[in-house]
Amino acid sequence: MQRLRDYTRFLVWSSGLGYLALWAATFWTLEYGVALFAKSGSCPPDVARELFYWACDPASPLAMLGALANTALAFTVWAPVYVAAAMVQPALIMIAGPIVATHVVGLPAALLVTIRTLVALLEAPRWLMRCAAERLKVARPADGMPAPTVRAGSLPHIQPRETFGLRGARSH
Repeated sequence: MQRLRDYTRFLVWSSGLGYLALWAATFWTLEYGVALFAKSGSCPPDVARELFYWACDPASPLAMLGALANTALAFTVWAPVYVAAAMVQPALIMIAGPIVATHVVGLPAALLVTIRTLVALLEAPRWLMRCAAERLKVARPADGMPAPTVRAGSLPHIQPRETFGLRGARSH
């Protein structure tokens, strides 16, 4: 059962981080795509298509980056267009299906990853303070240590007994 939990955790974290990276690639493409692709000369905009994509020369070193930018645009910015087209032409469900699945799985996973990361960042100072306090307790000499204080909601340490019930009791 632990292995299944570990695999599920890995898949959720991978999906969430991948979804966040997809949106990061989209925002990068929208912000810096024109400056990089259009000015390079080897990646002009594709004028034959209805949607905006970069048509990079396959021999160009920017070809792979252009394909990544086009994929990010297709899965995010142009996703509603592909879903609407699949409603009109059912053969396009092969394109719209993975796009919808990406958002159905990726968005909740990205929210979970973001929340867990922020919680860990907010807990880090408390954890560091706790570690420093434990090091301080170990570093102090035992004879000079003040008596431990009992916090509300915690029980003091009780030494175990040698006998419990009839164990260790003498027979009559």
